[in-house]
Amino acid sequence: MIIISSKNTDSQKFVFIIANTAWYGKRYWQSSPTTLAILTAILKRDGYDVGLIDANLENLTENQVKARIVEYNPHYVLVSGMTLEYKECVHKIFELAKQVNPDIITILGGIYPTLSINVAVLDQNIDFIIRSEGEERLPELLLEIRGKKEFDKVDGLAYQKPGEKTFTINPTIKRIKNLDQFPLPDYSNFDMDKYINIRQKYTQNFYFKRLPVGQIMTSRGCYYHCTFCSSARIYGNDVVFRSPEHTLAEIDMLVKNYGIKELNFVDDNILIDRKKFLAILDGLIERKYDLQWKNNNMAVWLMDDEILEKMKASGCYQITLSIESGSPHTLRLMKKPVILEKTYPIFKKIKELGMELICRFIIGYPGETWDDIRQTFRYAEDIDVDYVLFSIATPFERTELYEVAKRENFLPADFNFEDPKYYGFGKGLITTKEFTPSELEILRAFEWDRINFKTEAKKKKIVEVCGITLEELEIWRKETRRKCGVDVEAANPLSEQNMQEEKDVSS
Repeated sequence: MIIISSKNTDSQKFVFIIANTAWYGKRYWQSSPTTLAILTAILKRDGYDVGLIDANLENLTENQVKARIVEYNPHYVLVSGMTLEYKECVHKIFELAKQVNPDIITILGGIYPTLSINVAVLDQNIDFIIRSEGEERLPELLLEIRGKKEFDKVDGLAYQKPGEKTFTINPTIKRIKNLDQFPLPDYSNFDMDKYINIRQKYTQNFYFKRLPVGQIMTSRGCYYHCTFCSSARIYGNDVVFRSPEHTLAEIDMLVKNYGIKELNFVDDNILIDRKKFLAILDGLIERKYDLQWKNNNMAVWLMDDEILEKMKASGCYQITLSIESGSPHTLRLMKKPVILEKTYPIFKKIKELGMELICRFIIGYPGETWDDIRQTFRYAEDIDVDYVLFSIATPFERTELYEVAKRENFLPADFNFEDPKYYGFGKGLITTKEFTPSELEILRAFEWDRINFKTEAKKKKIVEVCGITLEELEIWRKETRRKCGVDVEAANPLSEQNMQEEKDVSS
């Protein structure tokens, strides 16, 4: 663990800047500040003066961000990039920082440079790029900046040697092994009253029953090798867990300091360590906080009656399962360890316990037949859950799905990860002898409509799950049919008009 004493930092000013995702006509995305709050706690512990410019939450203009940088006058600026789709707003921050003062040391981190380092290194306004986890790499980098400047020793760092215009990229080898070594998130710089009282309409992931809501992660990584997933490229295929005690201490803090009434667990796969998960559930039950909670991605093959009953007793009200396909053939192609026959008893138990159940699916996978795709829709209809969602197979950089699609020439000739016309899980990109993108888009849109809204009872349930009115639902359905789910603003859960900031009025 790297610890820098305050006498070595001379209280140098470090500012995190959260870019405005609405710049450049992009859809608005409200993300959790947890990662930056952990880094804030680490840097404060190490003696740095840490500030925040939240252009996203405050909807700041470029000029307003520039004025804030002038006001703060930092030594360091760090921006965390979410995905390639939002790279323009991230790079604009660095341009503004260098306009204010060319001597500001600029640092990029996050998912974007971890997956797309070849794009990130084109920006000459960036001094350093940290790939993968930053809790150890950032303090190490700062130590070298103020010391020997042996940047080749910093794992996963990209930097420019003196006199060079290209970046040297160090390999990413090290993984954090002990998440308990880090302090709890420090939210003192964040407008938490806004963060914890926002829910997003049209998406069951981020529409919450009770406010305020807290986001929490109990582990990082995933053991599995699903071919479409980029998680392993970010964290590797190891899984690192926080102890139940460390996790519960954060929940205690969120309840005490912010009065949260709901938790959203954002692990890639929270069920992997059964013993630790059960210990967290026991801790929630013992505390009697009257918290509700949900998780947006759980493994159906790790569930059983004991797990589900304990989840219900601890306050779980909604489960989202990524089944991905109703075809055993397609599941094998995806390397998804789901045995369809074994899902039915789990679904039955969830329904008996009265928890909401949402299932996700992917269609249009390379090697999938048209009959495989139809089988997925038949299965999705047969299980009769509260809500089913369908995505079209979308290749991410450095995934096996992308390598297969590229090798077999299934992608458009001009395909480029940076091209906005290829963004979105409702847009077909892959063409095989079995299907075309337009076929997938039409089928997805109309089957989503047919399966989810066949009865008035199902309509009312989805209205409840997505936080909309019946009138809004009908507009959403109509726009989805007419545009086949592509570029449907009314159905876009991330558009700014669909954000709700409100106080919870539930008992």
